Amino acid sequence: MEKVFEKNYQLQVKGNVKMLTMMDSFSTIGQYTLSYFGQNSIKPELQDYLIEEKEVKLTEYYDPNTFQLIEYVNKLAYIYSNQQVCINSDGNIKGLLNLPEIRSKWDKLKKELMQTNPIAAFEIIRHKERELSNPPELLENLENTHFMHLFLYAFNYTADGVEYQKKRSVRDRMGIGFLIPVNQNFSSEVIENGYVINAEATLDDKDKIDKQMIAKVTGQKDFDIKHYTQASFTYNASGILQNAEMKVFEQINNDYKSDLYLNLNSI
Repeated sequence: MEKVFEKNYQLQVKGNVKMLTMMDSFSTIGQYTLSYFGQNSIKPELQDYLIEEKEVKLTEYYDPNTFQLIEYVNKLAYIYSNQQVCINSDGNIKGLLNLPEIRSKWDKLKKELMQTNPIAAFEIIRHKERELSNPPELLENLENTHFMHLFLYAFNYTADGVEYQKKRSVRDRMGIGFLIPVNQNFSSEVIENGYVINAEATLDDKDKIDKQMIAKVTGQKDFDIKHYTQASFTYNASGILQNAEMKVFEQINNDYKSDLYLNLNSI
């Protein structure tokens, strides 16, 4: 495939989390390269991209357990360090072209996990095997990584002067795994050498949330679910993402809440 363009980014993630009596703050910095290859040769309605995660470092943390947890998560995420994906006009990943390479990386990591601690690794291996054998779940999980969440959030919006409203369900950013119904609003503004897409999302309290699932995972019985997202995405005149900022506040109740700040800059 012939590369149309390549762009390097730095992503900083900051989080403040409260889960029962545990309160923590953390910050990570990651380096990414995004390559665009144009239309997919078989399905021209899709666009082909390669996302390469070069490095992710934990730069700040309060709880020592956070360091161990994020280091372990990064080790698991390494199998997805290269993602050759096909994206439709709505910003959904519809295909993963290098799945055999990812499976090969997983096989090596699985052997390492089994040799290190097979009992502790059993549940992790079972979950990852299920994910890799279920393409829809795998693609959804890839869409919800921090970099892809930013890249896809305002995908294909332009500075046309029209305000758009959209109802959709988004995965919670706390990592619990439930879907949150939200009302999204998009607006745009023209700037020198490009344009900005502004976005805001609030909880759609008229729609249903799987509280049974949340209760099973968290042990909570009383809910006061909230969600608020505010974001801006800066593109150049060619429609290539230059910078993005996003703030997300979520809570299940007063014992489960998080503030998340994402800042993506081209380098």
